[in-house]
Amino acid sequence: MRVTDRSIFEAANRNVGAARERAELATQEASSGLRVIHPGDDAAAAGQIAGRRLDETRYGAIKGAVDAANDELASTDGALDAVGAALSRARELAVQLANPTYSAAQRASAAEEIDGLFKTVVAQMNTRVGQRYVFGGFKDGAPPFSAAGVYLGDPGVRQVEIAPGVRQAVSVRADVAISGVGGGTDVLGTLSALSAAMTANNIAGIQNSLNGLDAGIIQISSARSQAGSSMVVLDAASAASRAGRDAATTSVAGLAEADTIESASKLALAQRALDASLTASARSFQLSLLDKL
Repeated sequence: MRVTDRSIFEAANRNVGAARERAELATQEASSGLRVIHPGDDAAAAGQIAGRRLDETRYGAIKGAVDAANDELASTDGALDAVGAALSRARELAVQLANPTYSAAQRASAAEEIDGLFKTVVAQMNTRVGQRYVFGGFKDGAPPFSAAGVYLGDPGVRQVEIAPGVRQAVSVRADVAISGVGGGTDVLGTLSALSAAMTANNIAGIQNSLNGLDAGIIQISSARSQAGSSMVVLDAASAASRAGRDAATTSVAGLAEADTIESASKLALAQRALDASLTASARSFQLSLLDKL
């Protein structure tokens, strides 16, 4: 069967086109450093890459939320530390002014300092991080304590995802730590009673406040322990989510990125194959023309 000139030309064009496509792909891989750009480049690898990128995004989001919650807890702990210091100072004054040797004027002066400590506690319990009041529970858009010391928040405890499907409490209930909900001591009420007793020169009332102050100091210490335990968990979660994100990133790179030496070899082979196809095509055209002479 005679091979026509047309069939020779078409076969040559197909061979050159295929070689040129392989050379272009090899050039793209070598220049970009990526072996998988489109799903068609490697369907199995492309599917794995998509999954790893979802993991990368998920772990990155978890880390961001965990770090933000950790910042809020650090502010929470700082505020509670200041409240604890204020209560300790109030106790010092109560012990001192319960001594009968002090005068009514001295107790009245101490009452002014107690009032200042009361305001300090309210201010600390109205701590805000960004747009969130950290002691307000779920009602965190407004100050949780009024100037009179009334709690305006709710008993909600905020949580954050620390691992896929795992959540951790990241807020302290101020109604428990300060207002004494659940059988505790009303810290601000105790300070108010102490101030009133000092103003009235009531030594017995001053002495009676000591139990409430001691209980309040214990409550604040307990709340700080809770916040500290949560921060330890969040520190571990942040490290774990960072490791998960980095592992996903590395996996994506391993699946998508090309080996430099292998890419260079593929490019060289593809270029030689293209050169060979062009040479063979040119020779077939020459032979075809010689047949016509």
